[in-house]
Amino acid sequence: MLDNILKWSIAQRWLVVIGAIIVTFLGIHTVSKMPLDVFPNFAPPQVEIQTEAPGLAPEEVESLVTLPIESAVNGTPGLETVRSASAVGLSVVKVTFNWGTNIYLARQLITERLQQASEQLPDSVETPQISPISSPIGTIIQYAFTVESGGKTTLMDVRQLVDKDITNRLLAVPGVTQVIAYGGDVRQYQVLVNPAKLQAFDVSLEDVTAAAEAANTNAAGGFLISPDKELLIRGIGRIESIEDLEQSAITARQGTPVLLRDVADVKIGEALKRGDGSLNGKRAVVVMVNKQPLADTPTVTKAVESAMEEVKASLPDDVEVTVTFRQSDFIDASIENVRDSLRDGIIIVSIILLLFLMNWRTAIITLSAIPLSLLIGLMIMNLFGQGINTMTLGGLAVAIGSVVDDSIVDMENCYRGLRKNQQLENPKHPFQVVYNTSVEVRVSVLFSTVIIGVVFAPIFTLTGVEGRIFAPMGIAYLISIFASTIVALTLSPALCAFLLASQQLPEDDTWISRLSQKLYQPVLKFSIQFPKVIIFTAIAAFVASLTLFPTLGRVFLPEFQERSLVNAMVLYPGVSLEMTNRAGLAIQDALMDDPHFDSIQLRSGRAPGDADAGGVTLGHLDV
Repeated sequence: MLDNILKWSIAQRWLVVIGAIIVTFLGIHTVSKMPLDVFPNFAPPQVEIQTEAPGLAPEEVESLVTLPIESAVNGTPGLETVRSASAVGLSVVKVTFNWGTNIYLARQLITERLQQASEQLPDSVETPQISPISSPIGTIIQYAFTVESGGKTTLMDVRQLVDKDITNRLLAVPGVTQVIAYGGDVRQYQVLVNPAKLQAFDVSLEDVTAAAEAANTNAAGGFLISPDKELLIRGIGRIESIEDLEQSAITARQGTPVLLRDVADVKIGEALKRGDGSLNGKRAVVVMVNKQPLADTPTVTKAVESAMEEVKASLPDDVEVTVTFRQSDFIDASIENVRDSLRDGIIIVSIILLLFLMNWRTAIITLSAIPLSLLIGLMIMNLFGQGINTMTLGGLAVAIGSVVDDSIVDMENCYRGLRKNQQLENPKHPFQVVYNTSVEVRVSVLFSTVIIGVVFAPIFTLTGVEGRIFAPMGIAYLISIFASTIVALTLSPALCAFLLASQQLPEDDTWISRLSQKLYQPVLKFSIQFPKVIIFTAIAAFVASLTLFPTLGRVFLPEFQERSLVNAMVLYPGVSLEMTNRAGLAIQDALMDDPHFDSIQLRSGRAPGDADAGGVTLGHLDV
């Protein structure tokens, strides 16, 4: 079959070349549509349940909230593990399912189980909420909103803009699954009761609470129907100002209503903080945008940035918006590194071929294998649902040095055969020489590819998170290598027949080739005359490498040259949020003058919806 493929490729060389060009453009189009991310989706299907329990201690949260929820979700089909964390006023339960479980079905099953668990929870506990589906490394961009010195806008105003306008606008962007806000002052209507006035009016605290709750409702009154029309009757009770709340009646004494303003001070204030934010020593509202698992990170990031540009036009003039983290920058840098490797590989191969063969046609034949093999590999990966990430890009970068080998072997053997054939008295037909020389190296090309595949096979035995992270790198490498073999069996012979068969080739080797042979011959003779010395030296080097192996460092992943660094800061239990802020600000002050840092952002405590169940003693410094 391989012989027929070679014959057909040489006979139909124009068709093969045109097909290669079509595949190249199709591959470029496919690659432009493939999703980009930092890592492959290495996390198993997971459902996170968050339950707010205001005022409860961690022990009470665990016994009254976490345990009932854990008991309810246990036994869910496909469930693998259940993990939980209980903090002050918060319960977080993470349910992990087996690989291959439909995440939407898992969420539906958990929702049904939570309906049963909700009946067992205390009345003061809020309804359990299932967190949105998010990628393992879901935060794609972070913004910090600060107010200029002397500005009239307050952080309460900024937080209100973030909660009402900015969050809703960003959630409307396709691919965005969650927007989390740290810091600022949450606007709150506060009723500050005066105990002396309560006693004077003979009103209980429960009466005041009930009046405040009932003050912000509308009541239905039915319809007023006449022969020709009908009117909707409503009792308008929703408050629109502080005055409306102040005039809410609690009870009546001797026909005179007792109002809220009679027993309490009613004002607008800030809610109790469980988290805060700052940027470069200034208080700020920090906004984190998370994306959906299969969404393309650069595309979603650009859409979010476009939405933010629209939002900025409506912000007060004294509000500054700073980008403190952008995940797409790391992806762009990774793609740029692969482009640089591809460029450097093409340049090096071109220089070597020109020096050893002094023929630009051989460079074209060989270099055509690099982009075509990589594009075919990416197209096959796309068919199997794989995207582009740092692991697949790493596999492609390693493959660049290997995909050209098969084409070089085939081209160089063909070049040498055609040159010898031209020196014969009765030369064969050039196409026959191209075929014969390709057949000579066919077995070597196939065996080398199979051996590489066998060497990389153990990487596919990895399971769990390790397998999910490293398997795409091996897949990208092997597919590109096998694609290069296909190119060497089809396109390379066709290009040799097209570019070399009809050309007059030089009779002698180039001076670089002759010099290389002259330098190598003494080494070769020594190796043949003293094989034991060579074998002993190789064994000694191998043993020496084994002795050095235990001294090497061990890490799960290599260090990535990423601009962003997240530092976790945990203070002693019992420390207040204000103390955590002061510790973070002290670090910011120490680092602000260093020109190596663009921005230093602090996220202290936690924000509503954040998966981190840490309390006010936890802080994150984003450098």
